[in-house]
Amino acid sequence: MLMPYLAQHLGADLGLAGWITGLVMGLRVFSQQGLFLLGGWLGDRLGYRRAIVWGCCLRGLGFVLLGWAQALPLLLLAAFLTGFAGALFTPCAQASLAAQCPDLSQRRYAFTLHNVASEVGMLLGPLIGLALLNVDFRLTGCVAGGLFLLFGALQWRLLPPDQGVPKPLSQLASGTVHASPKSLFTQLADPSLLRFVGFCATYQVMFHQLYLAVPAYVQTHGLGSSALSAVFTVSAVVGIALQWPVSRWLVPRLGDAAAMGSGLALMGAAFLSPLVLAAWPQAAMLVLATLLSLGSILCFPLFATVLPRYARDCPLGTCYGFMSSVGGCAALVGQAAVGAGLGTAQATPASGVWLALAACGVVGGLGLWRVTRTQGTPDTR
Repeated sequence: MLMPYLAQHLGADLGLAGWITGLVMGLRVFSQQGLFLLGGWLGDRLGYRRAIVWGCCLRGLGFVLLGWAQALPLLLLAAFLTGFAGALFTPCAQASLAAQCPDLSQRRYAFTLHNVASEVGMLLGPLIGLALLNVDFRLTGCVAGGLFLLFGALQWRLLPPDQGVPKPLSQLASGTVHASPKSLFTQLADPSLLRFVGFCATYQVMFHQLYLAVPAYVQTHGLGSSALSAVFTVSAVVGIALQWPVSRWLVPRLGDAAAMGSGLALMGAAFLSPLVLAAWPQAAMLVLATLLSLGSILCFPLFATVLPRYARDCPLGTCYGFMSSVGGCAALVGQAAVGAGLGTAQATPASGVWLALAACGVVGGLGLWRVTRTQGTPDTR
């Protein structure tokens, strides 16, 4: 609701220099992507319900402050609050769902609904924010902040109370408690966990091209902002319309390993559209958005569903935070590499950029399929 228009507000409304706008936006991204692991770790110690509520409240306060602040120190504080709030409630919400759904089929259902709700928010949020901007950016900040404060109150009311320090899923399933748990480093250094998380991270590299490679292509072909809006709209509508039927009917027939692998490969194939449909750039972008969304709804909810298999003795919040942090780092490296390949703002993205992204999807999909297929005996956890 607010974040898509923040850069414009900082530059046009407040008249801040470009480097200051970049600093505020960069701090917001770092305080979320860079602190996911810390947020999950805190959730394992505070309790997921408490961490989720605190995260909602912090983001609510941060949004209100972003709407009203004009001085740089307050803007930086607000940016940090909104980012750290996401780092706190995102892995804890995933861990809470997983802890409440120890059975694999339950988790698949829960994370499918979670993804549908996220797609609805991604579609409606910017539209509501755009309508509020016609009145005042401060109103946008207050409404967005008020909604998160309301969400915090609802989460406190509806989520089950925390029962001490959350246990790893293996302990929830068996009822046992390990007397001497491994160190955090040893838990996260488990080879099977590292392989799974590493291949999942290719998703973030490809997904974030909606904010870099795709806008660059739209700009260099003179398609205008309406074409870019169409890309996001198509992506969200496909996700909302097909997430449930795909998860309900297709994924059980493919199996988790094949669904995740084919989803990543399909996302990679999406980046061949600008090459195959070079004569029709607008059609190329719509096909790219459709394939990218189809691949996403196949694989993304399953990442969170399957991760507890690899958590072993690692607390769930820490494990989900670790996966998000690795994905954030991969996205950062991917954006830097793709940005270097794009060259100047006026240059058309080179064929090598699209081929590299396609290869990323194929390699990630094949690797994830092999890792999950050979993980061992079927695990219902």
